[in-house]
Formats: sequence, structure tokens, C-alpha cells
Amino acid sequence: MLLRAAIEQRYPQTFPRMVAMRERLVEVCQAFVDGGFGDGNAAQRLCSADDGIYWQQLSEVLFAHQLTRVGIGFAHQQAGPDFRIDRVGRRIWIEVITPTAANIPAEWLAPAGNGVRDFPHEAILLRWTAAIKQKAEVLLGNPHLAVPGYLARGMVGADDAYVIAINGRLLRGFDGVFDALNGISQFPFAVEATFAVGPLQVRINRETLEAGAPEHQQRYLIRKPAGLPVPADTFLDQRFAPISAIWATDIDEFSLLERIPRMAVVHNPGAANPVSPQLLPAQDEYLAREIDEQNYQLDRVDGSLPGKAVDEVVVG
Repeated sequence: MLLRAAIEQRYPQTFPRMVAMRERLVEVCQAFVDGGFGDGNAAQRLCSADDGIYWQQLSEVLFAHQLTRVGIGFAHQQAGPDFRIDRVGRRIWIEVITPTAANIPAEWLAPAGNGVRDFPHEAILLRWTAAIKQKAEVLLGNPHLAVPGYLARGMVGADDAYVIAINGRLLRGFDGVFDALNGISQFPFAVEATFAVGPLQVRINRETLEAGAPEHQQRYLIRKPAGLPVPADTFLDQRFAPISAIWATDIDEFSLLERIPRMAVVHNPGAANPVSPQLLPAQDEYLAREIDEQNYQLDRVDGSLPGKAVDEVVVG
């Protein structure tokens, strides 16, 4: 009853679609809690009035729902990553995070009216890189602070796959008209954060003034408003080989009404324990194949959900 009351208070609107979503949300959240798929405080967090706390927990519910929807069974342990999948002799761990909107301009998150606005793509990308860094440290530990990670503590085995699931919902702008999945490169932020893919550019020949073909910049560092730049090449760095993939989306409550959200899986070409393509639900998957010692070709291919895939980019 407390969970129902909290959700009804958060979503008080009475138009039919909202009522239908609210009822479905209560049902799915209660099943998640009753099934023991969250930590002991999961119900308390779903009842929180704090958006950050609520969405961190709700994202676990929504990712779990997507797994259930495609028939992937999973378990939850009180200590360790959020979900465990045992499939075809491979153990796969999934750790969920929802980046908060720190340093995202208010005019993007809650625009006052219509008109042209800047797309704060670097600020949003920094939230994606911060989320990846945080969950990488949970796995690998922080040697500077002498804090061991899941691997050192034996919670994740040396032969286990580890996937970071990121929900960009809180980074969405324009009253939800634009989602927070794709960046300025037109690839997902998860690609930009792991393969150093930057904006499109056109090179101009200074002598002939002829324009070359459009190409993506290689952007290994992201500038911060203060402090040192942040790396954006996680999957080009062998220190992160224990991370198998990023499962990226911008998913909200209305996905429970059978509206399938856009999802992408970005695979680590140097993963010690890769996950198979089309295992996790997504429309698009990104797979890198080595061209030479210094370059990969990153291909976007069809995932297990309906969608069209045509893009490729060279990274290195």
C-alpha cells in the first residue's frame, strides 16, 4: 500500500494514458520487490520523493522488465551487481546506473518556451563518461584509495561477463521531445564515451577549396568546465578489458505500456569475456573489428529488436 500511495502521489494526473501507466507501474514495481530482484531497500527507494533516488531504483525495475519481456531469466544477489544471467555456460552480470543531471543547463532540461536552443552534448557526454567510470571502479576497484572492486572480492569471477546498463532518462531535454541516447555524432553517447567518436567534420583543401567527404572527429578527451579533461576511449584501453559491453537506453515509465524504447548494446572489442550479439534486447549493436594495429572499424548492426542498421565509422 505504501508503494501504491507513493506512485499515485508522484503521478497524480487522471487522463487515461497516465492512469493506465500508473496502474502498470504499481504492478511491475510490486512484482520486482516481491520477487527479491532489488536490494532490501528497493521499496523504500521507489517511494522516495527524491528524483535521483527514485530513478536509480526505477531504472533497475525497467531494465529487469525489458529482460523479462524477451524471456531472459535473471537473479539478484544482495551483494554484488544488480542482475545475474546464467546462459549457455556463461555468467553475465549487469550493473545499472542512471546518471543525474549535474551540470546540465536548466534551459535544456526544462525549457521555458519554444525556440532554438543549444544541444549541451558535451555536458551530457560527461555524465555518460562519469557513469561508466563509476561502474568500472565498482568492478575494478580504485587502487589510489585502496578500495577493492567486485573482481578482487570474488563477487564477479575472472571468467564472467560484466555489462554496464545506463539509462539516460534524467539527461533528457526539451520536455522529452529529444531523448538522451544519441550524441552530436549521431551515434549513441555510449559509443562516443568508449570509442572516442566525435562530431562530424568536413575537411577543406586550402588550395582548391574543395570539401572532402564528411567524417567523424577522433575525440579522445572531453573538456570539463573545470579540472582536467576526461578520457572518452574506454574500449580502446586494455585496462577496461573486464567490461564486456555497455547496454544503453533512455527508458521511462511508459515503456511498461508496451512502447519499446530505443536501446543499443556497445561491445568492447578487447573484452576478456565478451557477450554474444543479440543476447540483450536492443535495436542496434555496435561491434568493432580490427583494420590494422592502430584502427578499428565500428559497425552498427541489427540487434534482436526491430530496427535498421547502416552506419559505420573508423576509430583508432
